[in-house]
Amino acid sequence: MILNPSERQTTSNYRWVMLALCTLTPLFVLTLPTMSMPPMFKIISLELELSLVEVGTIWGAPSLIGIFFSLIGGTLGDRFGTRRTLVTVCLLTGFFGMLRGLAVDFATLMAATTFMSAFQMIIPVVVFKVIRQWMPPEQLGMASGITSAGFATGLMLGPLISTSILMPALGGWRQVLFFYGVIAIAFSIIWLFATSREGRHQNSQTARSVSLRENLSYVVRLRNVWILGIAGLGIAGCFQGFAGYMPTYLKAIGWAELDADRALSVFFMLSLIGVIPLSTLSDRLALRRGYLIIAAMILATGITSLAFVTGNLILIVLAATGLFFDSLMAILNATVMEVEGVGYLLAGTALGFATMIRNIGGAVSPPLGNSLAIYGPHVPFLFWGALGYFAVLILIFVLKSPKRKHAA
Repeated sequence: MILNPSERQTTSNYRWVMLALCTLTPLFVLTLPTMSMPPMFKIISLELELSLVEVGTIWGAPSLIGIFFSLIGGTLGDRFGTRRTLVTVCLLTGFFGMLRGLAVDFATLMAATTFMSAFQMIIPVVVFKVIRQWMPPEQLGMASGITSAGFATGLMLGPLISTSILMPALGGWRQVLFFYGVIAIAFSIIWLFATSREGRHQNSQTARSVSLRENLSYVVRLRNVWILGIAGLGIAGCFQGFAGYMPTYLKAIGWAELDADRALSVFFMLSLIGVIPLSTLSDRLALRRGYLIIAAMILATGITSLAFVTGNLILIVLAATGLFFDSLMAILNATVMEVEGVGYLLAGTALGFATMIRNIGGAVSPPLGNSLAIYGPHVPFLFWGALGYFAVLILIFVLKSPKRKHAA
């Protein structure tokens, strides 16, 4: 019996190498360099004479850019293949990341950050497409969880090592940005050679993939892709708003600066601990929609309760809420790829489209929520919690249970 390319790949032991690459790429090319920036902003702003508004603009650039480039990245991955896309994206991320180290003012730093972020935003969509390509359906949730652990590790380590380890070791913030740029270029080379055996198979599959426009035209007619994107909008809005506001809120209610800055690491640490076992549990129980509902409910309830709890209870809420967050995002991505009618060939376009909708929530909710602080520092949490409950309602009453497939 001759297996088709997809079957050969999902039964090959080489899939574990690809899974490792899909975990390490977002860690070293996306979240670690991104989250290393906030602790360095004070030093960068002094040297480049940046205002607080300019710093905020630079920090907010990825969310806005992600609305458009996540979709573009998904369609590129479907049309030209994951190998070509990741080699190119990692190379250009590294190039523009290094250009940040040459910035002399706001305009040059903003331009380099914008271009780097545009290519970075393509990475999550394409690596999850790789997971769909190489992993069998019964391991898709587990694989998505392991990949999400790479994202979570970068979120947790980035702020901890940038100013305490990398800057002293390398000699300054510019050298740190050069360092991360070199790493991204190294991953481009790794993808070029590590996936060389994939090329023949992928070319035969992508030949059947028609134009970008036709791929997108097909995906937008899939009801569950829309529903998962809209639910993701509520989830992303809930998380993005609270995560950006939390340190400011804690300082406003009297927490010491260092304690306030570190509080959010409790959320990310527990998220990292929970993502793999909980995602694997979703596979074992063949549970997607039910897990999404439970995890989204925990997120919404946790963020809402931050408006009412005080003292050490805040840390307990952050820990309990964070435990489920990254597994929620992992299973959300896996569920998009399992929508009937998507398959491997359109996984990138479907993920890109759902992520585009999701990023709207992440971009819009922080300023909307922050504006409610004039009514009290706790009020924004009620708004972000409501976005989480909106996602729960969508998942309960609108999403149709995905049909799990047992063959690639």
